[in-house]
Amino acid sequence: MYNTIKKNTLVQNIAGYWRDLSLTLKGTIVVALPLSLLLASLSLLYITELKLSTLENQLKVTLENQRDIQTVHSQLLEASTGVRDYLLTNDKGFLSVYYRAEKQLPNRLAQLDHQLESKSKKQKLHSIRTLVQQNLDYLKVMATDESDQASASLTLQFKSQIDSLKKLGFEIERLYADEALLVQKEQQNIASLRQRNFNITLFFVVIGIIGSVFAMWLFSNTIVKRVKLIRDSAGHLARAEALDLPSSSRDELGQLTDELEHASQLLAQNIHRATLAKQEAEEANQSKSRFLSRTSHELRTPLNAILGFAQLLEDDLPNGSDKDNVKTIKGAGEHLLKLINEVLDIARIESGEHAVTLKPIDINALLNEAVHYIAPLGSMRDIDITQNIEANLVGLANKQKLLQVVLNLLSNALKYGPVNTTVLLKAYRKNSRIVIEVFDEGVGIPADLKARLFTPFDRLGAEQSKIEGSGLGLALSKQIMQAMQGSIHVAEHSSLFWIDLQAADDEISPHNETPAPTTTTTAISSLKHPILYVEDNASNKALVEAIIKRQPLLTLHIVSTIKEAKTILTALEFSLCIIDLNLPDGSGEDLLTYMQSMTHLAQVPIMILSADALPETIDRLKNKGVQSYMTKPLNIAAFTEQVKQLTLD
Repeated sequence: MYNTIKKNTLVQNIAGYWRDLSLTLKGTIVVALPLSLLLASLSLLYITELKLSTLENQLKVTLENQRDIQTVHSQLLEASTGVRDYLLTNDKGFLSVYYRAEKQLPNRLAQLDHQLESKSKKQKLHSIRTLVQQNLDYLKVMATDESDQASASLTLQFKSQIDSLKKLGFEIERLYADEALLVQKEQQNIASLRQRNFNITLFFVVIGIIGSVFAMWLFSNTIVKRVKLIRDSAGHLARAEALDLPSSSRDELGQLTDELEHASQLLAQNIHRATLAKQEAEEANQSKSRFLSRTSHELRTPLNAILGFAQLLEDDLPNGSDKDNVKTIKGAGEHLLKLINEVLDIARIESGEHAVTLKPIDINALLNEAVHYIAPLGSMRDIDITQNIEANLVGLANKQKLLQVVLNLLSNALKYGPVNTTVLLKAYRKNSRIVIEVFDEGVGIPADLKARLFTPFDRLGAEQSKIEGSGLGLALSKQIMQAMQGSIHVAEHSSLFWIDLQAADDEISPHNETPAPTTTTTAISSLKHPILYVEDNASNKALVEAIIKRQPLLTLHIVSTIKEAKTILTALEFSLCIIDLNLPDGSGEDLLTYMQSMTHLAQVPIMILSADALPETIDRLKNKGVQSYMTKPLNIAAFTEQVKQLTLD
C-alpha cells in the first residue's frame, strides 16, 4: 500500500513537472523522443554493419588463403609432372610449368605468411615452405640433368621428390582443413550477426512506433487538447458566453488560459455594465419620449392660439401696417412651429420610433414639384434653377420625406448661394442607385468645417449671416436619408450636395384621382348643425369658437371635462364631436371609447384636435375609427374645410 501511494505521488509529481515546463521544452522533448530512438537505432545498425563488414573481410581473406593453399599444391604437382615428362621425352617444353612454379610459389607463400594470423598456422606454413623449397630443389636437379639414361642418383632424386611431395600434400591438407573450419566459423558468425542486425532493426522499429505514438499522445493530450480548449473558449468569449476553464499550468498555454479567464471576467463585468447602461438608456429613451410628448403639447397649445388668431386677424384686417404686423407674428410662429417639428423628427428618427415606409416614387414628378414650391425663393434673389434630370427615374423612398430633403437642399442653395447666379438640379441613375445633385456657384464648405455640417443646431457662419435658420435642416436630412436606406454627401472643393437612394424597377402606373366631394349650400338645411367641443384650455376654446362663429350653419357647444361631455351627449344630438386628448379627468381617448360603445352615439363623426403630433398616436386613433385627426397649431383653412365636410355633407 505504501509503495502504491509512493508510486502515485511520483507520477503526480512528474505530471505536474511536465505541465509546468515551457512549450519550447515540451516541443523539444516531444520531437527529440522519437528522434533519439531513431538515432540510437541507426547507431547500433552502423556498429553492427561495421562488425559484419569486418567478418566478411576476414571470410574473404580466409577463402583467398584456401585458394592460395590449393594453388601452391596444384602448381607444385604441375611442376613435378612437367619435369617427369621432360625426363621421359627430353622435351624442354614441359619445363615451362616448372619455371613458372619456381618463380611464383615463393611469392604466393610469402603472401600466405602475411595473411595468416594464427601462430600454429604460420608454423604449418613454415613446414610447407620448407617442403616446397625441397621439392623445387629436387625438381631443379632433375630439370638440369641432360644424360640419356637414368642414373642411380637421378632415380634417388626422383624418389626423394615424390616422398617430399607426399609430405607436402599432407601438410597442405592439414592447413586447408584449418582454413575450412575457419571459413565455417566465420560464416556462422556472419549469419548470427545478420540475424542480430535484423532483430535490432525490428526492435527499434517497434520501439520507434511506440515512441512516436507516445509522443503523439503526449503532444495531443498536453498541448493540442489544451489549444482546442483555448480555441473553444475564445469562441465562447467572442460570443460573450461564460467560460469554465480548468486550473491551468505555468507554461505559455496556462498563461494564455489565465488571460482568457481574466478577459472573461472583464467581459462579464462589461456586459453587466452594458446591460445596466442599456436599461438606463431605455428608461432615458422612454423619459425622452414622454418629454417630447409633453413638450410637443406644451409648445403647440400656445402656438395654436397665436397662429390661429393671427390667421383670423390676417383675414379680417385691411391692408396696412396692422396687417403686416400680424403677418410678422404669423411668420415667427410658423418658424417656431417648424423648429419644433424638426426637433421632434430628429429625436424620433434617432430613437428608431419613426418608421419610414418605402415604395416606388416617380422621381421626375417629385423634383418638378420641389422646383415649383421653391422657385419663388429663387426669384427673390435673382437665382434661376436649371434642371438636368434623366427621364423615367423611379426610386424606393417615402415621397413626403424625400420631398422634404430635396426642398431643404434647394432652399440652402438659394439662401446661401451668390445672388444673380444659377442653381443646377441634376438627377440620374448610377447602377442600382439614383443620385440627385444640387449645385450652386458658391465657394463651398471649408474642409475644417465639414465635420460640423450635419450637427444639429450648428449653423456654420451664423454669426456673420443674417439669414434665418435653425441649423437642423441638414441634420434632419441625413437622418431621413439613412432611414430610407440612402445617404447624403458634400463635395470636397465646391458647393455641391448630393443624395443617393435605391432605384426601383417598378413602373409608376397612372391612376385617376377621385375629385374631392364638393358641398352645395342649396341642399343644406337652414338649421344650424351643433358641434360639441371638449377642451379645457381657454385660448383653444376661444380660437375654435371664433372660427365656428364665422360659419353661419354651425353652432358650438363647449365643455371642459369628460364627465360634462357625457352629460351633454345624453341630452343633445350633435353633428360632430371635437375632442382634445389631454383633459383634466382623463384622456380624450376614453371619451372616444365611450361614444363608440353607445348605440346612439356610435354614428357621430369624431375629430381629435390635439397637440400630440406623434405619428404612432395619430395612426392608433385613426385605426380606432376617428374620422379626422388635426394637430395644433391649427391651419384655419384646413380645419374649417374639414369641419364643414364632416358636418354638412
